[in-house]
Amino acid sequence: MAQEFYINKNSVLPHLRMELINDGRHDFNKFYEAIQNASITFSMTNVDNGIMKIANAKASIVPRENNSCVNEFVIVYEWKERDTKQPGIYRGQFKIDFNPDLVSGEQTYPVGELIMPIQDELMIYIMDGVIKK
Repeated sequence: MAQEFYINKNSVLPHLRMELINDGRHDFNKFYEAIQNASITFSMTNVDNGIMKIANAKASIVPRENNSCVNEFVIVYEWKERDTKQPGIYRGQFKIDFNPDLVSGEQTYPVGELIMPIQDELMIYIMDGVIKK
């Protein structure tokens, strides 16, 4: 099942947010430390014609709002008006490049490139809204 995100044509809100899921199989404390020192980009491709609308645009991480004492983060892409000018269906993905120089004592951190989402596709629907400029 795909993850779906809807936004109106020419809109810049809401921001595209992707939460990292703690599946219990990995040490997320290390992952959250590593992601704070990673380079994160967003790309988006038109499903109908295969043309890339956004290529490796800068994305960021922000602290997740929760009542937990554990630091968690959300990946965020802030739309530019040019990103949403053309209605259609798009496939999106985030690329996380982990910093290989991150070292802390005996601790090992993820190194390399991670493409997200992993399990489901991220489908972005830019709707032809009724409000015109």
